[in-house]
Amino acid sequence: RVLAEKAPGCTVVRSDVLLVNYTKLAEIRGGPLTVVGNLPYHVTSQILFTLADHAASVRTAHVTMQKEVAERIVARPNNKKYGILSVAFQLYCDPKILFTIPPTAFFPRPNVLSSYVKFNFEDALERRQEMNVDPRDLRNLTARAFKHRRKMMMNSLEPFLQCHTTLINELPPEYAKLRPEQIEPWEFVHLTQLVFGKKEFPRHLRLAWRGEFGRVVRD
Repeated sequence: RVLAEKAPGCTVVRSDVLLVNYTKLAEIRGGPLTVVGNLPYHVTSQILFTLADHAASVRTAHVTMQKEVAERIVARPNNKKYGILSVAFQLYCDPKILFTIPPTAFFPRPNVLSSYVKFNFEDALERRQEMNVDPRDLRNLTARAFKHRRKMMMNSLEPFLQCHTTLINELPPEYAKLRPEQIEPWEFVHLTQLVFGKKEFPRHLRLAWRGEFGRVVRD
């Protein structure tokens, strides 16, 4: 309300940020959006994934988040901070930490350092097409791998391969004895293609004999 009164040229949308229709908003504004904001720390990843899923409508995002989360997003392989967020956002955009913000910059003061991070989604659609995998499959496989980050991939993914609709039952030798933190983001794309097939292989055919969550479907 205050913003609408103080800045009459500003269009205020009152909504849950996770429920915003970014596609419609971009159409109203006449082009891709630039998102700027301080993200609530407890839903940071959910908001970022929502923005990534609307890459056609969001050009860039400049957001404040907990420094620890920002460092996980930009972490490279063979780093203890490297994980699911690192893989996801380094594949779909170019995340960059611009600067660190001390607790004294906020009221009330948080107990952690914050970072101001830029996400460039301009070529996200092209990247997605080049990867040629279903994003749900990629996230599912990555999450399963990092659930046991100290295990070798052949151990952490073995149950996953046996209970889901997959094209292979065991990992290729070049991946089997690696830990997830040793695998590059693009290699997770390759693994997803091997396990689930490329995107042009229709998902409903891959899931035809099993339910969405791996439960056997009986006639």
